Amino acid sequence: MNDEDYGALLLRPLDNETNEINETSGRAARIDVGKAMRDGLRARRVRAWSTAVAVTAGVAVVVTGGLLVFRPHNQALPPVLPTDPSVPTSCVAGELPLGTAKAAGVNSGDPSGTYLVGSSEPVAGGDHNVLVWRDGKLVANVAYQGPRVSMSDINGSGVAVGATTGGVTYPYAYESGRVTRMKGAGNAVAINDAGIVAGDTEPVIKDPRPQRWASWDAEPELMPMPAGMTAGQAFDITEDGTILTSLWDRSSGGIYLWHADGTVEKVELPKAAPGHEVFAGPVAFHFGWLYAEVRTPSLNSSESTPEERTVGMAYRYDPASRTWQNLGSRSFAVQVPAVQRRGGGFIQDEPTVYVGKKVLALPPLTRFEDDSFGVAFISADARIVAGSNLSGIAAERPVVPIIWRCR
Repeated sequence: MNDEDYGALLLRPLDNETNEINETSGRAARIDVGKAMRDGLRARRVRAWSTAVAVTAGVAVVVTGGLLVFRPHNQALPPVLPTDPSVPTSCVAGELPLGTAKAAGVNSGDPSGTYLVGSSEPVAGGDHNVLVWRDGKLVANVAYQGPRVSMSDINGSGVAVGATTGGVTYPYAYESGRVTRMKGAGNAVAINDAGIVAGDTEPVIKDPRPQRWASWDAEPELMPMPAGMTAGQAFDITEDGTILTSLWDRSSGGIYLWHADGTVEKVELPKAAPGHEVFAGPVAFHFGWLYAEVRTPSLNSSESTPEERTVGMAYRYDPASRTWQNLGSRSFAVQVPAVQRRGGGFIQDEPTVYVGKKVLALPPLTRFEDDSFGVAFISADARIVAGSNLSGIAAERPVVPIIWRCR
């Protein structure tokens, strides 16, 4: 089993607490890898973002009930694509301070990389204190006297959002040193620098729907659902307030953008080849692009499961020009930070992360060179990267929060 296959294997059973074997290193995974990657934030009764979505030929967007919009650009002119940051020439790995915690993991950071947020003891049953770092220094270690809460994102003002990790899901915010329950029920997944929060409704009580909060202390607003779609979840939010969602019904689904003006736009997926269906799921926004997995039918018809009968490739999509680019890498070969917000993610012995269309190789933490590593965050200029080590033997080698400073 190679690193790519192992990464794909780790992605699937993230809510299980069974032990997995890393055949590359030979170590038994004794910690709950999924909870370590996403610090306990569970996605119950939620369809995985890799749920297959059949795409019909053509690129026309159907207007349904005034909800779906087509944002045309001048086809006579080449699209003006987002400018990618320069790829760093070197990175240095360092440990983030733990304070009184024995172990901790990083969940996310603000676009500048000034703030990082995570949890202490990010394994199953851990205490999940909210940890906040600023410029690499620990500035908050908040123990909430109530249900365990995991923060999944933080903005440039130091406001973080997340949700409870067990039972009925409730949204929470970290602000001014306090952890406070937000209004409504469900997940709070991402927050932008304007303070707009993206998330979805409680998945245990009924099928979830995307929702948003104008601020962490505002009432939630439900996403208007296109005709036929009955459920969905949010994945990320841009600085202009566009929310990346996945919507579905009993038989189909797709990627939709919920714009700040309330309109909903379906993302038409690329065609790999004439006559071939294409499948995809949303991941996250980075560098002005939507990064996603796109699946196409495998030429090997002997594969036994639907996932094995498709080939996943990494793509990215520019929402302004509706341009797709194939990144040239198999799914799970290169990390896309923030995927763990929705219960996904994987680890690598030699971590790599996308910087625009290119790949940045990250050095391992020196004293954990034989560990594997998960990447949870990359700044907009690609100079700050953060994540955690995952040794697989929590009692002997606890999870450590890592910052890579690049130049």
